[in-house]
Amino acid sequence: MSLDEHEYRRLLCSMSLGYTAYHVWAAQARRERRYNIARLLEASSNVKRVRAERAFRALGEVGKTSANIERALSGLEPETVATGPVTGTSNLSRELMGRAARALAEGRDLVAEELGDIYVCSTCGELMEGAPAVCPVCGTVREGFLSFRAAEAMGTFGPHTLMRRLEQAPQTLQALVSDLDDDLLSRRTFTVSLKELVGHLTDMDVVFRERAWLILETDNPRLPSAHPPTLDKAAVYARYSITDLLDSFQASRQQTLGLLRGLTAAAWHRTGYHVIFGSIPLTHQGNWVVDHERGHLIEMAQIRYDLLQAQDESRPIILRDNLVPEILEGE
Repeated sequence: MSLDEHEYRRLLCSMSLGYTAYHVWAAQARRERRYNIARLLEASSNVKRVRAERAFRALGEVGKTSANIERALSGLEPETVATGPVTGTSNLSRELMGRAARALAEGRDLVAEELGDIYVCSTCGELMEGAPAVCPVCGTVREGFLSFRAAEAMGTFGPHTLMRRLEQAPQTLQALVSDLDDDLLSRRTFTVSLKELVGHLTDMDVVFRERAWLILETDNPRLPSAHPPTLDKAAVYARYSITDLLDSFQASRQQTLGLLRGLTAAAWHRTGYHVIFGSIPLTHQGNWVVDHERGHLIEMAQIRYDLLQAQDESRPIILRDNLVPEILEGE
C-alpha cells in the first residue's frame, strides 16, 4: 500500500466514524431541545461526510453506476487502518464545542448571540462560522457551501407545503384513534397515551398560532422564550373523552388555518426574534410545528399498531424507546 493510499484509507476510516458520531449526537441534542447545539453537531457531521467522500473517491472506489452496483453486489470490504481522534480535530471545532460545553454546564442551549450561522464547504469540508465570499481553503464560492442557519434549523418547507400538512393533521389524527376503545386510548405505553398525545398537539398548535399572530401583527416581535407545554403537562388529557380532544384540536387548527390562509410570501417571511434562534421568519415556526406533529403522528401510529397487536395476540405490550428518534418538542 502506497503512503497516499494508506493516508486515504486512514481518512476514510476517521471521517466515516466522525460523521456517524456527530450525526447521532445531533439527533440526541434535538431530543433534548438543544437545537443550536444540534445544528453545530449536524454541521460537524457534514464536515466529516464531505471529507470521507473525497477519500473514498481518491481510493478509486467510485465508477460508473453499473460498476458501482457490481461492487455493491460483490461486497465492499475496504481495508481499514488505525486512526487518531475523529472529533474535535480543528481549532474552530474545539472552540465551538467549548461554547456548547459551557452552555450545557449552565443547563441550557447555546443562544443566538453565542452561535452564528454555520457553513461547510461542499468541496473540501472546511467548517466556517459566518459565510466568507469563498472558502479560505479551496476557493469554492459561497453558493457552494452547505448551510446550517438558525432560520432553517427546523426545516425548509415553503408556505404551500406547510399549509397542506397543517390541513391534513386533523384527518390523520382521526384515523389514528378510530376503532380504539377508551381503555386503549387511555393506556400509557412508554409513559404516554394516545389521548395525552392528542391533547399535547392541541397545546402546541395554540403556541404556534400565538407566535404567528405576534409575527404578523408586530414588527419583529420578541417571541416568548419559555418552553411550550411538554408531554409531562398532558397527563390531564387522559381523563377527557376522545371526541372532546379531537374537537378541541379541530377547533384550534381551524383558527390557525384561518390566520394563515391567503398570506402572501412576504407575510410568511416576516420575522420575530427568539432568544435561541435569533431573527427567524414565520416559515421557521411553521416548519417547527409541522415537524413536531410529524414525529408524534409517527409515534401514535406505532402505539396504535402495538396496542392492537397486543390485544389480538393477548401478549404484554412492549414498546421500544426509540420509535421516533427525532421528535421535536419545540422551543
